[in-house]
Amino acid sequence: MATGSKRNERKRASQTVAQLRNIRSRVSLAPEWWIGKSHVLIDMDGTLIGQPGALFHNLFAIFVLLRLKALGSYSDLYRAVTKTIQTVLAPHQFANNEDAFFETLAGELNVTRQKLERFAGRFFDSDYPFICLFLHKEPNARRLLDLLHATGRHVTLATNAIFGRREIELRLKASELYLHDFDLVTSWDVMKSTKPHSAFFEETLRKIGGSPESTVMIGNDPFYDLPAHQLGIETLLVGQRLSIGDIADSLEASMQSSAK
Repeated sequence: MATGSKRNERKRASQTVAQLRNIRSRVSLAPEWWIGKSHVLIDMDGTLIGQPGALFHNLFAIFVLLRLKALGSYSDLYRAVTKTIQTVLAPHQFANNEDAFFETLAGELNVTRQKLERFAGRFFDSDYPFICLFLHKEPNARRLLDLLHATGRHVTLATNAIFGRREIELRLKASELYLHDFDLVTSWDVMKSTKPHSAFFEETLRKIGGSPESTVMIGNDPFYDLPAHQLGIETLLVGQRLSIGDIADSLEASMQSSAK
């Protein structure tokens, strides 16, 4: 039994590696590749906008702690925030991820949710816009979105559901994009699941009424975006071998081909 179990584990591991190699290899999308693909899910961070690595996340953490320091010691805040993040990222019984965040953090810090929401409001009004100045523009993001809409496709901003719509739009502006560019935005107030769980993609498909066969996922991170591929959703990972510009070029070619 143990030998068979190990053999199965090795087989699954090799299949995953094969999937990664296939997805990350240089992709040449023929115009007909887009036939039947009516729904497109697009990741935000690292895909539609660029992030300066740890700098953005470190600045975010520092400003959050400075805002919350009146509510407890740094060790208590760290413990409470860690527990809250774990709750949001795991399957939970709250109505959505926003409730999971505020209710858990309020309980851990022994404060009211309303008080936390006031702190969060000040942070996102004052500090967060400054942090977003460090984000980078993806030069072909606007072009890709316009092409997707011109071809009548349903477009979902499939960002990890741990932020609200206001915070997401502040980041989108780095690439001159806006909430109204998307038919659905997976903000924390509408989602119960998060990446990298396959439940995130299943929940998204239910909301948009799409099937895996008719859906494309465009992302940049195998860990967070690969579960879409495992559900049968064709997945394009941008990076050194594939760019947003390449995807936009292929979509434009498909438009020209269908117009002939």
